[in-house]
Amino acid sequence: MRVETKSYLSLLALAAVWDLLFTFPPILIHFGINADIIYKFFSPVCDQIDARSFHIFGYKLAVCSRCASIYYGFTFGLVIYPLFRSMKEVTIPNLLYIMVPLAALGADWAVDYTSLARNTFVTRSITGGVFGISIAFFVLPAIIELMREFSNQNNVGGSGTIVGIQDREITLKVAEESERSLRHER
Repeated sequence: MRVETKSYLSLLALAAVWDLLFTFPPILIHFGINADIIYKFFSPVCDQIDARSFHIFGYKLAVCSRCASIYYGFTFGLVIYPLFRSMKEVTIPNLLYIMVPLAALGADWAVDYTSLARNTFVTRSITGGVFGISIAFFVLPAIIELMREFSNQNNVGGSGTIVGIQDREITLKVAEESERSLRHER
C-alpha cells in the first residue's frame, strides 16, 4: 500500500474513532453505563453547555455543537478529499480556504461573547462544520508529506541508513590505508 493511502486511511480511522469517542457517551448512559470519564476527558477543550449540544436519547454529546461540527466536519472533509484533490499532491491550498471559515467561526463567537448579538445553535454548527471541512484540506497533505519523509528515512537505501554505513566503511578503509602507510614508512 502506498504511503499516501496509508496516511489517508490512518488519519480517517483516527478521526472516526475521535468522533465515536465524543458521540458514544449518550448511548452508554441510555443503557445505564456511566460515561463521566469521557465527559471529563473533553471538558478542558469544550464548555459542554447542555443547550449548545447535540443530544442522543435525550443526553448531550461530550462536546458542544460547535466542537462536534468541527470534528464531524474534519472527518467529512477527509472523506471528500479524494474527490477534490489527488493524495499525491501535497501542496497546501490557498490560505483563504481556511481563513474565511476561521473568520466566520471567530465572528460567530465574538458577536455572542461581546453581547452584540446572540449566535444560535445553527450558526455554531454551520461555522464549526465548514471550518472542520477546511482543516482536512490542510492537515492531510501535511500528514502525507510527513509520512513520506518518515518512510524515506526508514527504508533500506533511504537517506541516513545505507549512506551512513557506506560513510563508516569508507572511513574505516581510509584509516586502514593510513595505518599501513605509516607502518610502511617506519
